[in-house]
Amino acid sequence: PFLPPLYSTMGRYRPKRTQKGKLDHKKAVKVKRRKKDLDQIQDEIKIVEKKGLKLPFDPDLPGLGQFYCVPCARYFINETTQRNHEKTKDHKKQIKKVKEKQYTQKEAEEAAGMGTSNTQSEKKEAHMIM
Repeated sequence: PFLPPLYSTMGRYRPKRTQKGKLDHKKAVKVKRRKKDLDQIQDEIKIVEKKGLKLPFDPDLPGLGQFYCVPCARYFINETTQRNHEKTKDHKKQIKKVKEKQYTQKEAEEAAGMGTSNTQSEKKEAHMIM
């Protein structure tokens, strides 16, 4: 009996099975490469301003953890790469973002519509007090 070969010389090959359509894989990669949020960086900068930046040696980090950019929350392998990074557009944009006023929890709740109510009775009470 004639058995056709698994992959013939003509035609298309079977596409490789990648992680393309798997949502759990996408989420895992996204969480693995997660960067610090802006408010976390701003809190870290406040601590650095008070206590100063003293980095412990860590063999798991690039450059033994000694070359750290606080606004970007990134480690570098040496001082040269850190200085080159400080000249980039991404670093300068991040500095502008970090210098902005930090949002409070109250402001976040108001933006989400949770903190304040837009009912007529509360508006009248607030107007009467003034």
